[in-house]
Amino acid sequence: MSLLEIKDLHTYFDTKRGLIKAVNGVSLTIEEGRTLGVVGESGSGKSQTAMSILKLFEQNQKIYSGEIYFDGKKISDLNAQQMSHIRGNDISIIFQEPMTSLNPIFTVNRQISEVLMLHQKLSKKEAEKRSIEMLQQVKIANPVQVNKSYPFQLSGGMRQRVMIAMALACRPKLLIADEPTTALDVTIQAQILRLMNDLKHELGTSIMFITHDLGVINQMADDVAVMYCGQVVESAPVENIFRGSEYLHPYTEGLLTSIPRLNSERTERLDAIPGSVPHPLALPEGCKFAPRCKYACDKCRKEEPELVKVGENHSIRCFYPVKRGEK
Repeated sequence: MSLLEIKDLHTYFDTKRGLIKAVNGVSLTIEEGRTLGVVGESGSGKSQTAMSILKLFEQNQKIYSGEIYFDGKKISDLNAQQMSHIRGNDISIIFQEPMTSLNPIFTVNRQISEVLMLHQKLSKKEAEKRSIEMLQQVKIANPVQVNKSYPFQLSGGMRQRVMIAMALACRPKLLIADEPTTALDVTIQAQILRLMNDLKHELGTSIMFITHDLGVINQMADDVAVMYCGQVVESAPVENIFRGSEYLHPYTEGLLTSIPRLNSERTERLDAIPGSVPHPLALPEGCKFAPRCKYACDKCRKEEPELVKVGENHSIRCFYPVKRGEK
């Protein structure tokens, strides 16, 4: 059963120079108990899709069209007060940089307890007890001491664990993780990813995991959505992307071939995708990836492809989706 379903979502910024199409026709589905990995370069619309789900908008931003359904209920039409009952309770988010997400002048206990008292109606004493339990659950060795600490007294890995504890305090049905390990070293990153997988299986929480790292997607995700210029260019089960399929979007291929491999004997330079993501106010005509695609032809530069099914649960936005390069 689908826990979250996004249908043809368009979220734009209204600026003096024109509309910036941050999310430009995105359709996604997250099943109960599964992890959807959303991957793409910076500026591809990953985080803005997540912010659209929670309606965490800037003043000049809004949903222009499209629908968002959560747990069978349409939430794209809810007002701010109605959304406040969903945020942190049914849908939680872990942001990329915990130091900017945690309030430096409040203790860890104050910040976790606030969520519990607001959504779960716990007393101050009950919330403090639950806060310590959540810190234990995210494998913090000295939860009582950390509960009394301020964020600046903790390491980056500890702060990220606190953010996970806060996000999971109300047992949400959906957890959005927006590049939660980018600022961490490799060892701590592995611990955080393992922790999130363990908690997913313990609590049955679905996860939307946003990252630019396909290696993390391979480790974390059940399904993958590859985004480019505010659009989904490929969506498939993770095994289709990493373990063989006769279809592959050229952008996905480019992301895969740019990953270094420890067991590879290659000594030449890694393949890189030429150019950069186009500015949202100067999007190319036709396929948005055509200027950077080594397979592009005249049709690609003039006409925009639709997202079409090429197999069971596998869709690609490309006129010629058959795999042509070496993965």
